[in-house]
Amino acid sequence: MQINKKARKYGIVLLILFAVCPAYCSTTYFVATTGSDSNPGTTIDYPFLTIGKAVGLVAAGDTIYVRAGTYTYTNTTGSITLPAKSGTSDINRCSLIGYSGERALLDFSAMTGSSADGLKITGSYWYIKGIDCKGAPHNGIKISGGSYNILEFCSSYENWNSGVQLSSGASYNQFKNCDSYHNYDKYTTPNPGVNADGFSPKLNVGTGNYFYGCRSWGNSDDAYDGYLRPDTGGPNSVDTTYENCWAFKCGWYWKDGSTNDHMNGNGFKMGGGDSSNSAKLRHNVILKNCLSFQNKEKGFDQNNDKGSMTLLNCTAFNNGAANYNINVTLASIAKATITNCVYLTGGSNTLASWVVQTTNGWMSPFSTTSADFVSIDPNLAYGPRNADGSLPKIAFMRLAPGSDLIDGGTIDANLPLPYNGSAPDLGAFEYLPGDCHSDGQIDLLDLKCVADNWLSSSCGTCNWADFNGDNNVNFFDFAIMAENWMK
Repeated sequence: MQINKKARKYGIVLLILFAVCPAYCSTTYFVATTGSDSNPGTTIDYPFLTIGKAVGLVAAGDTIYVRAGTYTYTNTTGSITLPAKSGTSDINRCSLIGYSGERALLDFSAMTGSSADGLKITGSYWYIKGIDCKGAPHNGIKISGGSYNILEFCSSYENWNSGVQLSSGASYNQFKNCDSYHNYDKYTTPNPGVNADGFSPKLNVGTGNYFYGCRSWGNSDDAYDGYLRPDTGGPNSVDTTYENCWAFKCGWYWKDGSTNDHMNGNGFKMGGGDSSNSAKLRHNVILKNCLSFQNKEKGFDQNNDKGSMTLLNCTAFNNGAANYNINVTLASIAKATITNCVYLTGGSNTLASWVVQTTNGWMSPFSTTSADFVSIDPNLAYGPRNADGSLPKIAFMRLAPGSDLIDGGTIDANLPLPYNGSAPDLGAFEYLPGDCHSDGQIDLLDLKCVADNWLSSSCGTCNWADFNGDNNVNFFDFAIMAENWMK
């Protein structure tokens, strides 16, 4: 009897262990350019040579660490596919990560043809961070049918189609702090450049995809393209959200600046389609705190999208044909709203009378000019990201002290955004009192700025140390800065 009790006791313990093991009993694999696929691969000293070897072994909850270096792929080695291996929730994702902040470059430029993708994700619940992809004959990164994947601090560039494409019902994927740039589809005849976007949640994409802190620039077609085509298997209505994303300098071949009429050059192409069913193609898009500038055609473009479009606190600068374009009749259940947005120079807005507009910089009582901004020089937008992958802190298109765009906005009841002061500002960047350098944060540089101009009525090379506008830099300004320290 005693033995049976012990057996039952140990049996229960084993059952508990098996139940929790998927969450805690994961395996770690290492890959390095100096490794060998004959190695065990489970220690940093004896890594695999190829990512494919590790992918073939991983199970739900496992992690593949990739050491820094360039991993070259040819037609013989093929591209990389991340299949369905990761279970069904956040707690048992498979992970592909650059080891300890190192960056791995997957170079597909030695491959030939016109249809091979670089990194292809067909599975769900993968987490990918610190991986760069370059030179694929087709898309640099493609999520084909995979859902609930997270890509963070990755980049895709110089591919011969889109840098990142989502297709075949890919849904609820997240892109955080990723870059896609200098993509150009040289193989497309007779109109090269017509297809290569930065990020493409388009054609038969699924719903619920989310982009945060992403940059897309120098692509021959659009920065972000939401063009639908349900006759290839996609739904008639999908939802996509962009937050704190930048789109710039698209519509030209990055190497020589050439262009043609088929290179659209839009920043955010929100939707549209060419199917006979186009009247039903609803790409419902939300854009929050997004920035679009110097694109060949439009900054924020409806195309012929029939879905709802919500633009909240966005900024457009010097886009060619139009900064904001929404003028095609929507589906009866759809609505277009633009709130707290601004633009400066470039093409005029083309907005239909039914677009709901609230406290935007082109509306009374505002008159937006270059004086409203600390800087209208976009060059720093191309700079490196911060160590944590976040967007670089730059002065471009940040509001200058004294601008009437500060605290001039409206709180959106459905999508309230955090703000300083008595009301939201206009545009993509909320003004931060005490930010002497106008880079979006208050730190030792701002303290030095105040100290250098202490008790002065002229800020010299730094024009913004007088935070309270009393024509003197004193304890009142220091108090404002201290209140917002390290925000």
